[in-house]
Amino acid sequence: MRVITSKSKNAESFYISKGYVNDKGVSTSVIVRKLGTLKELLPEHGPTRDDVMAWAREEARLETLKYKQQQEEKQIRLTFRADRQLDYDKQVFYRGGYLFLQSIYYQMQIHKICRKLKQKYKFQYDINAIL
Repeated sequence: MRVITSKSKNAESFYISKGYVNDKGVSTSVIVRKLGTLKELLPEHGPTRDDVMAWAREEARLETLKYKQQQEEKQIRLTFRADRQLDYDKQVFYRGGYLFLQSIYYQMQIHKICRKLKQKYKFQYDINAIL
């Protein structure tokens, strides 16, 4: 995450923004938090603009650490029923065999190639869905 300043004729505002790549493959950014204007932040965080900017960068660093910690703490819940018996004469298919091939597909970035071909030749159908 990084600090962005926006200047107008009345004030200079400070924001924390996060950059990411959207589903179309275009790099974009979104504002995570507004820190305030220079006039509001000067009395609290320093006598100069550089002091306010240093504080804003520290806030962006803390926001990045918080975001990374949230990503690491994501949980997946699996429920198992110990009281249910399995039928030994019945075979159950879970359709998980495609997961191995799917990881190779995305590692080779074939989905990006399909998206570029679709945009270049203006296909009406989704090549990625077919593959």
